[in-house]
Amino acid sequence: MLNRKQKWTAALLLTTALTVPATTAFFLPQADAAGTAPAKTSIQLSEGISYYGEVQNNKPNGRGTIHWGEHKQYAGEFKDGKRSGMGKYINEYVDADGRTHKIVYNGTWNNDLMNGSGTLTEKRTEANGTVIYHSIQTGTFKNGAFQTGYYVQHAEADPDYAFTYKNGGETLYIMGSNQDLLPLWKKGQLFNVIYQKGSIYKEYWMFPEEDAAKERQRKASIKYLQGITAKVKPHLEQFEKLSKQVPLK
Repeated sequence: MLNRKQKWTAALLLTTALTVPATTAFFLPQADAAGTAPAKTSIQLSEGISYYGEVQNNKPNGRGTIHWGEHKQYAGEFKDGKRSGMGKYINEYVDADGRTHKIVYNGTWNNDLMNGSGTLTEKRTEANGTVIYHSIQTGTFKNGAFQTGYYVQHAEADPDYAFTYKNGGETLYIMGSNQDLLPLWKKGQLFNVIYQKGSIYKEYWMFPEEDAAKERQRKASIKYLQGITAKVKPHLEQFEKLSKQVPLK
Protein backbone atom coordinates (compact mmCIF):
# COMPACT_ATOMS: atom_id res chain seq x y z
CA MET A 1 0.00 0.00 0.00
CA LEU A 2 2.85 2.40 0.71
CA ASN A 3 3.88 2.19 -2.92
CA ARG A 4 0.69 4.03 -3.91
CA LYS A 5 1.53 6.78 -1.45
CA GLN A 6 5.08 6.95 -2.74
CA LYS A 7 3.89 7.20 -6.35
CA TRP A 8 1.49 10.02 -5.46
CA THR A 9 4.23 11.89 -3.60
CA ALA A 10 6.72 11.42 -6.42
CA ALA A 11 4.25 12.72 -8.98
CA LEU A 12 3.72 15.85 -6.92
CA LEU A 13 7.20 16.66 -5.74
CA LEU A 14 9.02 16.16 -9.06
CA THR A 15 12.17 15.90 -6.99
CA THR A 16 12.30 19.66 -6.49
CA ALA A 17 15.05 20.85 -4.15
CA LEU A 18 14.84 23.91 -1.99
CA THR A 19 17.85 25.27 -3.85
CA VAL A 20 19.18 27.32 -1.00
CA PRO A 21 22.72 28.03 -2.19
CA ALA A 22 25.86 27.29 -0.30
CA THR A 23 27.63 30.09 1.49
CA THR A 24 28.79 32.78 -0.87
CA ALA A 25 32.31 34.03 -0.40
CA PHE A 26 32.14 37.67 0.63
CA PHE A 27 34.90 40.12 -0.12
CA LEU A 28 33.75 43.31 1.54
CA PRO A 29 35.49 46.53 2.48
CA GLN A 30 36.08 47.25 6.13
CA ALA A 31 33.16 48.84 7.96
CA ASP A 32 35.52 51.46 9.27
CA ALA A 33 39.23 51.91 9.78
CA ALA A 34 39.22 49.44 12.64
CA GLY A 35 36.92 47.01 10.84
CA THR A 36 34.77 46.37 13.89
CA ALA A 37 31.81 48.78 13.90
CA PRO A 38 28.65 47.56 12.11
CA ALA A 39 27.76 49.70 9.11
CA LYS A 40 25.33 49.50 6.20
CA THR A 41 27.11 48.99 2.93
CA SER A 42 26.00 48.36 -0.65
CA ILE A 43 28.32 45.94 -2.43
CA GLN A 44 28.41 44.08 -5.74
CA LEU A 45 29.84 40.74 -4.70
CA SER A 46 30.11 39.31 -8.19
CA GLU A 47 28.15 39.41 -11.43
CA GLY A 48 24.47 39.23 -10.50
CA ILE A 49 25.08 39.00 -6.74
CA SER A 50 24.71 42.05 -4.51
CA TYR A 51 24.47 42.74 -0.79
CA TYR A 52 23.25 45.68 1.21
CA GLY A 53 23.32 45.82 4.98
CA GLU A 54 25.48 45.74 8.04
CA VAL A 55 29.03 44.44 7.84
CA GLN A 56 31.65 43.73 10.42
CA ASN A 57 35.18 42.46 9.95
CA ASN A 58 34.62 42.27 6.20
CA LYS A 59 31.55 40.01 6.54
CA PRO A 60 27.76 40.48 6.59
CA ASN A 61 26.94 40.76 10.26
CA GLY A 62 23.60 41.99 11.57
CA ARG A 63 20.73 42.79 9.23
CA GLY A 64 20.98 42.90 5.48
CA THR A 65 19.71 41.69 2.11
CA ILE A 66 21.46 39.62 -0.53
CA HIS A 67 20.21 39.25 -4.11
CA TRP A 68 21.19 36.49 -6.52
CA GLY A 69 19.96 38.07 -9.74
CA GLU A 70 16.39 39.34 -9.96
CA HIS A 71 14.42 36.37 -8.64
CA LYS A 72 16.29 35.04 -5.62
CA GLN A 73 16.96 36.90 -2.39
CA TYR A 74 17.37 36.62 1.36
CA ALA A 75 16.51 39.44 3.76
CA GLY A 76 17.26 39.05 7.42
CA GLU A 77 20.01 38.45 9.91
CA PHE A 78 23.60 37.39 9.27
CA LYS A 79 26.41 36.26 11.53
CA ASP A 80 30.01 36.09 10.32
CA GLY A 81 28.90 36.10 6.68
CA LYS A 82 26.24 33.40 7.00
CA ARG A 83 22.48 33.52 7.30
CA SER A 84 21.82 33.15 11.02
CA GLY A 85 18.82 34.38 13.00
CA MET A 86 15.47 35.39 11.52
CA GLY A 87 15.14 35.85 7.78
CA LYS A 88 13.04 35.39 4.66
CA TYR A 89 14.29 33.56 1.57
CA ILE A 90 12.53 33.78 -1.81
CA ASN A 91 13.52 31.83 -4.92
CA GLU A 92 11.52 31.93 -8.15
CA TYR A 93 12.73 30.06 -11.22
CA VAL A 94 11.54 28.28 -14.36
CA ASP A 95 12.44 24.61 -14.84
CA ALA A 96 13.27 22.76 -18.05
CA ASP A 97 9.57 22.00 -18.64
CA GLY A 98 8.59 25.66 -18.48
CA ARG A 99 7.03 25.46 -15.01
CA THR A 100 7.53 28.37 -12.64
CA HIS A 101 8.54 27.41 -9.10
CA LYS A 102 8.22 29.89 -6.24
CA ILE A 103 9.79 28.83 -2.96
CA VAL A 104 9.52 30.96 0.19
CA TYR A 105 10.96 30.24 3.62
CA ASN A 106 10.30 32.59 6.51
CA GLY A 107 11.84 31.65 9.82
CA THR A 108 14.99 30.85 11.73
CA TRP A 109 18.39 30.21 10.16
CA ASN A 110 21.72 28.98 11.46
CA ASN A 111 24.97 28.36 9.61
CA ASP A 112 23.35 29.30 6.27
CA LEU A 113 20.59 26.66 6.59
CA MET A 114 16.99 26.53 7.77
CA ASN A 115 17.33 25.72 11.47
CA GLY A 116 14.59 26.23 14.04
CA SER A 117 10.97 27.28 13.63
CA GLY A 118 9.68 28.49 10.29
CA THR A 119 7.29 28.13 7.37
CA LEU A 120 8.21 26.89 3.91
CA THR A 121 5.87 27.18 0.93
CA GLU A 122 6.21 26.05 -2.67
CA LYS A 123 4.02 26.88 -5.64
CA ARG A 124 4.31 25.44 -9.17
CA THR A 125 2.65 27.06 -12.13
CA GLU A 126 2.43 25.89 -15.74
CA ALA A 127 3.45 28.22 -18.57
CA ASN A 128 -0.25 28.86 -19.28
CA GLY A 129 -0.79 30.15 -15.74
CA THR A 130 -2.38 27.00 -14.27
CA VAL A 131 -1.24 26.28 -10.72
CA ILE A 132 -0.62 22.54 -10.46
CA TYR A 133 0.93 22.27 -7.00
CA HIS A 134 0.94 24.31 -3.80
CA SER A 135 2.32 23.24 -0.43
CA ILE A 136 3.11 24.53 3.04
CA GLN A 137 5.34 23.13 5.76
CA THR A 138 5.23 24.81 9.15
CA GLY A 139 7.07 23.70 12.24
CA THR A 140 10.73 23.08 12.96
CA PHE A 141 13.62 22.51 10.56
CA LYS A 142 17.10 21.10 11.09
CA ASN A 143 19.99 21.62 8.69
CA GLY A 144 17.61 22.50 5.88
CA ALA A 145 15.17 19.60 6.37
CA PHE A 146 11.64 19.59 7.81
CA GLN A 147 11.56 17.83 11.19
CA THR A 148 8.32 18.36 13.11
CA GLY A 149 5.00 20.06 12.45
CA TYR A 150 2.47 20.16 9.62
CA TYR A 151 2.88 19.58 5.90
CA VAL A 152 -0.06 20.17 3.54
CA GLN A 153 0.15 19.48 -0.20
CA HIS A 154 -2.49 20.48 -2.74
CA ALA A 155 -2.16 19.26 -6.32
CA GLU A 156 -4.01 18.50 -9.52
CA ALA A 157 -4.44 14.90 -8.44
CA ASP A 158 -7.13 12.54 -7.19
CA PRO A 159 -7.44 13.00 -4.28
CA ASP A 160 -6.14 16.53 -4.38
CA TYR A 161 -4.81 16.91 -0.82
CA ALA A 162 -2.16 15.15 1.24
CA PHE A 163 -1.70 15.99 4.93
CA THR A 164 1.20 15.06 7.20
CA TYR A 165 1.81 15.66 10.88
CA LYS A 166 5.18 14.72 12.37
CA ASN A 167 6.29 14.91 15.97
CA GLY A 168 9.24 12.79 16.98
CA GLY A 169 8.29 9.16 16.50
CA GLU A 170 4.65 9.96 15.70
CA THR A 171 3.42 10.42 12.13
CA LEU A 172 -0.08 10.97 10.78
CA TYR A 173 -0.63 10.93 7.02
CA ILE A 174 -3.94 11.46 5.22
CA MET A 175 -4.95 11.65 1.58
CA GLY A 176 -8.34 13.09 0.72
CA SER A 177 -10.34 16.30 0.56
CA ASN A 178 -9.79 19.35 2.76
CA GLN A 179 -13.38 19.33 4.00
CA ASP A 180 -15.12 17.39 6.77
CA LEU A 181 -11.95 15.64 7.89
CA LEU A 182 -13.26 15.01 11.40
CA PRO A 183 -16.66 13.53 10.37
CA LEU A 184 -14.96 11.34 7.76
CA TRP A 185 -12.38 10.23 10.32
CA LYS A 186 -15.15 9.18 12.70
CA LYS A 187 -16.84 7.20 9.92
CA GLY A 188 -13.62 5.60 8.66
CA GLN A 189 -14.26 7.01 5.20
CA LEU A 190 -11.10 8.99 4.43
CA PHE A 191 -9.36 8.02 1.21
CA ASN A 192 -6.17 6.85 2.93
CA VAL A 193 -4.89 7.11 6.49
CA ILE A 194 -1.55 6.06 7.95
CA TYR A 195 -0.79 6.43 11.64
CA GLN A 196 2.49 5.39 13.19
CA LYS A 197 3.82 5.82 16.70
CA GLY A 198 6.65 3.63 17.90
CA SER A 199 5.73 0.03 17.15
CA ILE A 200 2.11 0.97 16.38
CA TYR A 201 1.29 1.09 12.67
CA LYS A 202 -2.27 1.45 11.41
CA GLU A 203 -3.37 2.05 7.83
CA TYR A 204 -6.52 1.82 5.79
CA TRP A 205 -7.85 2.74 2.36
CA MET A 206 -11.49 3.63 1.84
CA PHE A 207 -11.96 0.75 -0.60
CA PRO A 208 -12.85 -2.66 0.87
CA GLU A 209 -10.26 -5.37 0.39
CA GLU A 210 -11.14 -8.42 -1.70
CA ASP A 211 -9.12 -10.69 0.56
CA ALA A 212 -11.05 -11.50 3.75
CA ALA A 213 -8.01 -11.37 6.03
CA LYS A 214 -6.92 -8.01 4.64
CA GLU A 215 -10.44 -6.66 5.01
CA ARG A 216 -10.49 -7.69 8.69
CA GLN A 217 -7.17 -5.92 9.12
CA ARG A 218 -8.53 -2.81 7.39
CA LYS A 219 -11.57 -2.72 9.68
CA ALA A 220 -9.37 -3.25 12.74
CA SER A 221 -7.25 -0.26 11.74
CA ILE A 222 -10.37 1.88 11.31
CA LYS A 223 -11.61 0.84 14.76
CA TYR A 224 -8.27 1.70 16.36
CA LEU A 225 -8.11 5.08 14.64
CA GLN A 226 -11.67 5.90 15.65
CA GLY A 227 -10.55 5.25 19.22
CA ILE A 228 -7.95 8.05 19.08
CA THR A 229 -10.29 10.64 17.56
CA ALA A 230 -9.87 13.07 20.46
CA LYS A 231 -6.09 12.87 20.09
CA VAL A 232 -6.02 13.64 16.36
CA LYS A 233 -8.86 16.18 16.30
CA PRO A 234 -6.52 19.21 16.73
CA HIS A 235 -4.37 17.96 13.85
CA LEU A 236 -7.37 17.50 11.56
CA GLU A 237 -8.50 21.04 12.36
CA GLN A 238 -5.04 22.40 11.65
CA PHE A 239 -4.92 20.51 8.33
CA GLU A 240 -8.13 22.19 7.19
CA LYS A 241 -6.91 25.60 8.36
CA LEU A 242 -3.58 25.31 6.52
CA SER A 243 -5.25 23.96 3.37
CA LYS A 244 -6.85 27.36 2.85
CA GLN A 245 -3.36 28.83 2.43
CA VAL A 246 -2.49 26.66 -0.58
CA PRO A 247 -5.18 27.26 -3.25
CA LEU A 248 -4.55 26.23 -6.85
CA LYS A 249 -4.84 29.76 -8.18
